[in-house]
Amino acid sequence: MSNKNKKLFIGIITGLIAILIVVYSLLMSGIIKIDNNTVTPETPQETIVEPVEDDTNKTDPETLKKYRERYDEYKEINPDYVGELFFDSGLINVSFVQAKSVYKPNGEMYKFYTEDGRLVTDPTGYSGNDVYIWTYWKTGEYDYNDNGGSTFLDYLDELSDQNLTIYGHHFSPWNDPEGTKAFTPLEKLLEEENFKGNETATIVLGDEIRKYEVAAVYIFDLYNDNHVNNMQYWRRAYNYDDYTGVQDDNYYQNYIDNLKTIKLYDTGVELTTNDKTVSLQTCISGHVGELYEIVVLKEVSVEKY
Repeated sequence: MSNKNKKLFIGIITGLIAILIVVYSLLMSGIIKIDNNTVTPETPQETIVEPVEDDTNKTDPETLKKYRERYDEYKEINPDYVGELFFDSGLINVSFVQAKSVYKPNGEMYKFYTEDGRLVTDPTGYSGNDVYIWTYWKTGEYDYNDNGGSTFLDYLDELSDQNLTIYGHHFSPWNDPEGTKAFTPLEKLLEEENFKGNETATIVLGDEIRKYEVAAVYIFDLYNDNHVNNMQYWRRAYNYDDYTGVQDDNYYQNYIDNLKTIKLYDTGVELTTNDKTVSLQTCISGHVGELYEIVVLKEVSVEKY
């Protein structure tokens, strides 16, 4: 073999050895793998988590049936019936209604009463909220002592709104010694020691079951300008004022920031400007028309049925 051929042969062998050394190093480092005798580079694979439907929190069929039967029964009694609101602990359990106006959809004026039991004949100055405040939704009659009128959804609200406001009466001990009527039991949430065990609530509508967590409890002072300006819990959309028609894209964040300073204690639930809420309003004992207890519920799930 000529010297030229020897050099070529040695060069080829040296090159092959170098390639084998590199391949061996890559194999040992795991950068390439041998699969079915084929050497292929290993590329990172994107982890795809397939959604798994969780049935653990779904309402059982028997309960759904009861919900449907009750809804149909109450809707038959009064077309203004909206649904049920209850704390999962049993703290409160009420039906609530809504009148959009002092006039029914057919144009007929509602029969409703003032606080002292007078039948309203001139609806001037009244809104849908006045229809059920002293009128019991099942009978259409004045009811001050037994049920304290009705628990009702604000007349402006739509169920799709970002925030719903539900009003319920607070009874005095003389006509509710046990403190169980309407929204009276919410008084317990003014004390942090009563919060544990009462953290969650449910609203059952005609075709939905909405689950909530208590985000905050606070006292609204009607004569406090800071409260009136910054804690407008009755807004349907926090960044829009229904009464003035003013759009303020920062209002919800402003509300959340102020809520942190006036809430009575930390519930462990944080609000963001993407959240939907329900604001429960009732009176503070001894301060009717001056102080209101507001319980803010944060929506955490919606189940169709």
